[in-house]
Amino acid sequence: MVAGLECFDTNLIPHLAIFALGVAMFTPIGESLAIPALRSKWNSLDTKLGQSFAGMMLICFAGFTVSAHTLWMHNKAQEMGGGSFCTAGTVCDCASVIGNAEWNTVPVLGVPWGLMGMLVFALFLWLIITMAKEPSATWVLNNIKIGTNLGILGLFVILYLMYAEYEIGKICQFCTVAHVSHVAATIGFFRLSKMYGTTEWSVGGASKTQDVVAKEKRKRGGYVAPKQSTEEE
Repeated sequence: MVAGLECFDTNLIPHLAIFALGVAMFTPIGESLAIPALRSKWNSLDTKLGQSFAGMMLICFAGFTVSAHTLWMHNKAQEMGGGSFCTAGTVCDCASVIGNAEWNTVPVLGVPWGLMGMLVFALFLWLIITMAKEPSATWVLNNIKIGTNLGILGLFVILYLMYAEYEIGKICQFCTVAHVSHVAATIGFFRLSKMYGTTEWSVGGASKTQDVVAKEKRKRGGYVAPKQSTEEE
């Protein structure tokens, strides 16, 4: 067996698949990934902005799921009193990292890092989804700033967690995927910041008039009275 694959945990495959799909949406490959069947339902996938939103959603969802997985493993370690509950090797040993009571809890708060990761990625998802729903709203720039600043703050947390792995002497693959997802999401927020206010900040399909009609439909339960023509006067 290849030495680098000896410690690879196949449970990571679903998380990595979602993450890889999200990253691909930021590349020219994303154009081909936004297949017609999806475009017919989400017109925004015809634009670079729409593909960027979709990519960030997938990346953050991957971060959320892998964080949830680490939380499950943390709870399992507490239940079992340690032990091996995931692939272990000379270097890659998530049990030694996630099961470490001293390092795998947030200082002061005392909650598992997996739970903290879930909360951060859930907030990222909320910021992205709300912007994707109303990209022309006045609060969009605030969402971008919140996501960017939170992402930068998280980079220092990642450095601390990498130091923790160094002290333990082991590497947690699940933690690494969560870290990479956070870095990718942070880069995504910088990308959105660069796009904001330019011609790239537009979603295809509905025009402003159509947006107004859609809001009126929601208010009136699906009915919008036809406008009277002003030309007959």
